[in-house]
Amino acid sequence: MESDLAWKPAPGEKPEGRKNRRLQLIEATIQSIADFGLSRTTTARVAKIAGLSGGTVNFHFAGKDALLLATLQHVAAEFEAAQRAALAGADNRPREALLALIDASFDPVLSDPRKMSVWYGFWGEARARAEYLKVFGAVDRDYQAAIVSLCRTILDQCGQTHGDAEAIGRGLGGLIECLWQNLLAEPRNNDREEGKRLCRAYLASVFPGVFPAANTAVPVAQTATTKPETLPAWVYDNVEFFELERRELFLKEWQICCHVSDVPAVGDYASLDLLGERAFVVRGKDDRVRAFHNVCRHRAHAVVTDERGNCPGVIRCPYHGWMYDLDGTLKAVPAQKSFPPFDSSRFGLVPLKLEIWQGFVFLRFSGKGPSVAERMAPFADELAPYGVADMQPIGEIWEEVVEIDWKNVWDNYLEDYHFASGHPGLFGLMGRDYDREAHPHGVSRLSHVLREKPAKGWSIERYHSLLPDMPHLPAELKRRWSYFSLFPGVSFDVYPESVDFFQFIPLGPGRTRLRGRTYGRPDERRETRAARYLNRRINWQVQAEDRALTASVQCGLGSSSYTSGLLSDKEVVLCHFQDWVRSALPVAELAEAPAAGDVARVNADLARR
Repeated sequence: MESDLAWKPAPGEKPEGRKNRRLQLIEATIQSIADFGLSRTTTARVAKIAGLSGGTVNFHFAGKDALLLATLQHVAAEFEAAQRAALAGADNRPREALLALIDASFDPVLSDPRKMSVWYGFWGEARARAEYLKVFGAVDRDYQAAIVSLCRTILDQCGQTHGDAEAIGRGLGGLIECLWQNLLAEPRNNDREEGKRLCRAYLASVFPGVFPAANTAVPVAQTATTKPETLPAWVYDNVEFFELERRELFLKEWQICCHVSDVPAVGDYASLDLLGERAFVVRGKDDRVRAFHNVCRHRAHAVVTDERGNCPGVIRCPYHGWMYDLDGTLKAVPAQKSFPPFDSSRFGLVPLKLEIWQGFVFLRFSGKGPSVAERMAPFADELAPYGVADMQPIGEIWEEVVEIDWKNVWDNYLEDYHFASGHPGLFGLMGRDYDREAHPHGVSRLSHVLREKPAKGWSIERYHSLLPDMPHLPAELKRRWSYFSLFPGVSFDVYPESVDFFQFIPLGPGRTRLRGRTYGRPDERRETRAARYLNRRINWQVQAEDRALTASVQCGLGSSSYTSGLLSDKEVVLCHFQDWVRSALPVAELAEAPAAGDVARVNADLARR
């Protein structure tokens, strides 16, 4: 929609300059309507807000009525453009289109309470209502018709003959309108992300097969329950707090061990050492992958001593030769007659909880809670086309020990705010629009598409030009890099040509072991091999840059000048992670560490409260 108030530049004035001045006056009018209402908005007030003279207003607009109408047209055109962009980006997929319309409706630019004041100001005054209907009537009708049409398409696709698309669509439109009014009435006490969640929950209740309930708990931003401050510096280098992290976070949560392709044959195993616990997974004679404590039942020696290997038929402890079947049962004991009689069925290897998700093998030493699949459910649809479960290793596993606290590693990994200055190469490759999503149960997603034209740089230019088409991926994923995080210890870096797991294993306060491996679909095209090589070059540089950045932060956290910092909207996923830590360990709310020996007691007291 374009304004019908045509204008001509003044003599000697550039058209762009006049347009900017008009926009300045329109913005001032929006502010005046928000502050004083429609009827009390005057050209004098607008001029004062804009910092201009009253004559300037009259020069650009033929009086107050023309200025108010232009303001309404501006807000309407902005909304209509966002609506069209949302539908176009969904590429004729009704589910994605409805989600996109919801996201657009709660975009901070569109749902700005000041702009809502323009909508409701015209609608609420009888003399202005005709102008509202003239400008906004068609926009409102198109918006509602689009929602109803999408609901009708979903009903048809699902075969839900009993559904009423008109009622469902109007219900969603009415819910959005109600939430908008709440934003207008109490902007500080209402959260746009909660509005999105409610709309998605509404759709899940009507279309449970299309909008699963697990996916309704989607992106959360900084809200009244989210602290804009960082974790206090003391928790990054405190032995007592680290012991709480060990017991309450790492040993109770799922930890990645390997991918099923790392143990392809009978007897193949992969081991994992974590904070005093040793574990391994092994493929049995029945082709099942099982997990056990890597502890012999005789004298506690490790029964497998390498990170990867094969047990030919049996698992044999290298200390005294006790032998176990691949299913963990005790099979033989050298010189068994030298022992008193015992029930061998009670001395098998101790099993561990195991879950295989997307081909990745996870272990848990203690605790309860949702499965990996349940936690990662919000990303199931996006990850499905990659076929991660059927991928094979590309290159060897890598490891590195850094003198950096594991939380510091996450803090850096979970935000793009530092990309422009901290990662000039990566920043020159990726688009400026960055998706940031934080979900319940300690999972998150960061994502960006590649720029149409990369910045200068050998690796990024060649990666950009050589990355081949991946026919198994939908168009929106063919040139997208995404990062999926599962707290406390693993993330998945998902690229068109490969997938990495990236694991953080704390070794002590201020010390972390990093490990990871890359996997990909069988693809011998030269372009694919080149893209994978260039990807490694780019990301090794990124990791070197991050190593330097986090080392400096780790040093600064020990400074007497620093207690905690502030977080921006660009750090919303980082904020989510730190809230997750606070939720599990409420002592992290304290700006200063409790007295020595009191950290666990204070944490327990706070948890009870």
